Amino acid sequence: MSDWQERITRETEPAIRAEHDLRYRIAAPLITGSASWCDVGCGTGFAAARALGERFDGLAVLADRDEAAVSQARAIVRAGTVEGLTADLVLPADLDRLRGALLAGPGPRTATCFEVIEHLPTFLPLLDLLCELAAEHETTVLLSVPNDAFWAIENPYHETMWGAGALEELRGLLPGDAVVVHQLALAGSGVVFEAGAQHVEAAVQLDDGVPTHFLAAFGPRAGELQATVAVEQVDLDEQRAWVRQRESDLLHLLAERDGWRDYIHSLEDRLSLPRSGTPERRAYDEGHGGSSRRSLRRRLLRR
Repeated sequence: MSDWQERITRETEPAIRAEHDLRYRIAAPLITGSASWCDVGCGTGFAAARALGERFDGLAVLADRDEAAVSQARAIVRAGTVEGLTADLVLPADLDRLRGALLAGPGPRTATCFEVIEHLPTFLPLLDLLCELAAEHETTVLLSVPNDAFWAIENPYHETMWGAGALEELRGLLPGDAVVVHQLALAGSGVVFEAGAQHVEAAVQLDDGVPTHFLAAFGPRAGELQATVAVEQVDLDEQRAWVRQRESDLLHLLAERDGWRDYIHSLEDRLSLPRSGTPERRAYDEGHGGSSRRSLRRRLLRR
């Protein structure tokens, strides 16, 4: 059973958190070197807050369609001025509000848009706005999309599936000088002495590999983007707690499903209907032209 992590929080699996953190880490030098920054689809702000700390003293515009997420992000992201904006990123009026909020601050500007456009039924209006900001308002834009095509699993929260082919189509809509980079998965281990915390630097050899995500940057400072890795210690207690909580939630859902199935079967027994999910029920449904559900509803309403 897939576990979709569409909102990154403290309870998210550590490996996924590290992957999410890295995107904001490579954006951090651009953000801190700007006077204004907009995080489009900010979510809870957890990764951005970790990457920036208290190093940004400009205007931060945190935009998301979820009002609760915007409130959480405003509470933890540190900036000189923090403005929260609840916006549907496909509505022209909301995109105009987003433009106005960012341009209310001075330049230069940075806009981040990580793991957003795959959630939109149409991303072209948002992409047009980001390209406009880059071309006309000294804004450097960083956006990302997942490599869904490699896994060949349909994410129920994504409106579009992304892969190398879709990225090439997207590249055709971006400015000609756009920079595209691949985010790769890493694994590792470490050896330290017993006493106390120790700082150890790691050298990582990166070769061609299957990317987990594609990132694109365009605008005045896109050329400053640098190859970066994030190596973080895995908190095994935290990892175990996450796995156990996931298993507990799954068992609860399965028990709830079994309870509903038993309840439905008891109703079918009382109404002398074949039980759902059995060959007898399929034959019954075919013989009655699919009317058994309507028949069941009518019988229940009469009782």
